[in-house]
Amino acid sequence: MRITCLLLFVCCINAFMLIKPEITKGSRLYVSSMDTADQLVYRGRAFLWFFGSQGAATVGLGAIPGMKKNVDLIQSLKDEGPTKGGVGIGISPLCGYPRDLARADVEQIVMNPLSVEEIVKKYPVPQVFLSTKGYLTYQAFRDANSMANPLTVRAVFDSLGQGTNVVDPKLAQIQLDSYRNDLTQFNTQLLKSKATGWAAISVLFSLLGYAYSEAFSSAYKGFFPDWDPSKGVAAIPTYWHW
Repeated sequence: MRITCLLLFVCCINAFMLIKPEITKGSRLYVSSMDTADQLVYRGRAFLWFFGSQGAATVGLGAIPGMKKNVDLIQSLKDEGPTKGGVGIGISPLCGYPRDLARADVEQIVMNPLSVEEIVKKYPVPQVFLSTKGYLTYQAFRDANSMANPLTVRAVFDSLGQGTNVVDPKLAQIQLDSYRNDLTQFNTQLLKSKATGWAAISVLFSLLGYAYSEAFSSAYKGFFPDWDPSKGVAAIPTYWHW
């Protein structure tokens, strides 16, 4: 992703170089109103902002497919598997689940006699590196609760982290213990988990938007300071400065 963005940026600059009109008799030569030293500073800032943000862009864009996959999975589990039925636990609609969860289904999972450490050891997932380091994976948690309602299993696991498929075993055990003592903590923690995950992504993309706006603003001042935005992006090569 980083290499792709680099090539795209370089190609854009080369394109402007190639299509910049030649200065002939009678043509208008745009002379920058800025000092050359200032332009060089802004050009450096443009590259710094653009390439410096590529790491965050890679992380943000790379997380989108995984988030979509989790959302699709949750929706597909609406009517899957067995359920004990009965009174609902009353999860918030903001959590994004297709229906409420039965309290009895949540209790079945929370009261699983296996500890998190025992689940990790009994249901290893060798293809997941963090699983080999003792972290709890969704696959292991699902296998340890194979007789429970699948949507509820996903919801309980989501409450232990931020919607990812791997969670810290110590934090997971603390949360499960708190649910055993007070099941209302599950609702609160599930909503908090979802809100934290979406907030993190929102902040990331907001920062990326700011970084790219700064990159464009610096490129504008460094390469085409006399450009009139009302004439459109296609007019930029006419105002390009070297």
